Amino acid sequence: MPLPSDVEDAFSCLSLALIRVGPDLRVQWCEEGFAHKTGVELRAGGDLLDALERGRSLDAVERAIREGRAHTGHVITRALRQVRVQVRPAKAGEKPGAWLVVEPSGVDDEGAFSQAVQEIARAVGETFEVDSVCAAAVVALVRCAQVRRAEVFLCEEGKELRRAAVSDLAGADSPEDTFDVEEDPFRQALASRQPQLGIQRGYGDAMGSIFAAVPLCAPRRTVGLLLLYKEQGTSFSVRELELWSAAANQLAVAVENARLLREAKAALQVREEFMSIASHELKTPLTPLKLGLYTMERRISLGQPVELATVLKSKRQVDRLAGLVDDLLDASRLDAGKLALHLAALEVGQLVAEVVDHFRAAFERPFTVEVPRERVWVQGDRDRLEQVLVNLLENAHKYSPAGEPISVTVERVHGEARIHVQDHGIGIPGADQSQVFQRFYRARNVSHRNFGGLGLGLFISHSIAKLHRGSLSLSSSEGHGSTFTVSLPRMSSHEVKRLPRRVLLLDEDHAQESVAERVLLAEGFEVLTARDGAEALRRATHLPVDLIVLSTSATHGQAGVFLETFATLPRARPVPILLAGDERPWWAQEGTSLCTRPYVPDELVARVRNVLMVERRRPAELAAPEAPLAGLSPRV
Repeated sequence: MPLPSDVEDAFSCLSLALIRVGPDLRVQWCEEGFAHKTGVELRAGGDLLDALERGRSLDAVERAIREGRAHTGHVITRALRQVRVQVRPAKAGEKPGAWLVVEPSGVDDEGAFSQAVQEIARAVGETFEVDSVCAAAVVALVRCAQVRRAEVFLCEEGKELRRAAVSDLAGADSPEDTFDVEEDPFRQALASRQPQLGIQRGYGDAMGSIFAAVPLCAPRRTVGLLLLYKEQGTSFSVRELELWSAAANQLAVAVENARLLREAKAALQVREEFMSIASHELKTPLTPLKLGLYTMERRISLGQPVELATVLKSKRQVDRLAGLVDDLLDASRLDAGKLALHLAALEVGQLVAEVVDHFRAAFERPFTVEVPRERVWVQGDRDRLEQVLVNLLENAHKYSPAGEPISVTVERVHGEARIHVQDHGIGIPGADQSQVFQRFYRARNVSHRNFGGLGLGLFISHSIAKLHRGSLSLSSSEGHGSTFTVSLPRMSSHEVKRLPRRVLLLDEDHAQESVAERVLLAEGFEVLTARDGAEALRRATHLPVDLIVLSTSATHGQAGVFLETFATLPRARPVPILLAGDERPWWAQEGTSLCTRPYVPDELVARVRNVLMVERRRPAELAAPEAPLAGLSPRV
């Protein structure tokens, strides 16, 4: 008898879906709602092979259809779902082909889900150790979720995904061990925070097995991935993925709580270390300061004079206290992300020369400076980079025996400016070298009794270097000294060419000085004069001076005052001189360039440019600190 007209309505109530294909695997008839039941998009006239993944199981289905025999098996769809297929060949006398009964494959076992969640919760209650919780979770999932293998990978800041746990029921030589986070399912799961399905090819038969990458989603971030591998022939249903996503989220919360607890414990430990060190370090200068002030108070009350030495000692203790407080404030600003930089063009050799010059004046110790003749420019905050150099030089001085030299070298390397500070002191043990840039950390061979400080200097210096898009690194050997290297990105040659050249103009005639200043400014030079006094000149020359234009008509005394002021400033390299006058004076070296005075604009500009060009082409040589000016006779 013919089928009733509403037979397809009855089919829609079944979980099974029906399709008929010919020997050529073309679809002859497809049940309405087939795609909704199976997730496979097929229609009459379409090719069955276009909807399924190639593999041994699909080959078996294809052979059964072509050979006209019954078959039952599982295949994987193009949408990465696994379905069960029954092949029923057409009866004799019917149109050639076969009926295919297709049904989704998967487990919707809420009992298994509940059991797995209970075991994960039990592990969380027993320990907050992250890897232990993950290990308990993967074992629970293998036991309860009908999966062959389970793994947990965790995201750690600044690092690649780390495998935290793998089920003990899996073999060590499984191909899953070659985990690649860049593969699409893993990357998509992390990015979308939604589970993704994939095929583990090459395991078992050619079809492989299906896996789910389930993200571990904590409230504010994705903390990792849960990977579940099914036995061959079974798959994940939509409901099942929802259940294990919920379990994964519970595991994510446990992982995040464990991380927060670990960070809280570390913060408490840092706080305790800080309180111990800070109380000692702040008390150390306060005690002599209090005694010094008491002595001064007593002498003043008795009408006796206060000794200068007592005042100076008290001032040193105040300076020490101010330094400790500044370090604490800088560390606080760094933690809050509020340490601002004021960037400007900065010549590294000049900065090094100035900082080292201050140390030469303060300490009886040999300091050597080596800088390349060609200037090394960076975009930097001068005060903050000076702070880094001061910290490194103070450490070198503090941890080195008296009289041992300290070397500072500036180097141009691969688009970077590098400053090396080398000492021959106690060095840093190898086990401590990876931690010296942490706050409050002190190496094991440093005692609080012999060496003061909060342990913040290297932490602050390292952070300042990073804010400049650079780095601070260490090379050391215990007992053989240390070398700290500050690396900073150099300015490009195009940027350097746009910087104005600096000319120091020394002329006793203010009218002539004004003429020369106006001419050079019009040509793009930056012009400094000494007319405002020595202190103004000192403030203006924190950047290198390229050339001095010096009037020959000045008296020996006038020229001496000008040059003595400039010569007392730290110089990284010799500074060439252009003499302005009719003839070279007796105190100038042979070969020193001359230009006409009263100034002729075109000639002045040409002479200045010529001297700068000759100076740039001169062979590299080290600048002696005692002779910063090129062009003066030793008799001056």
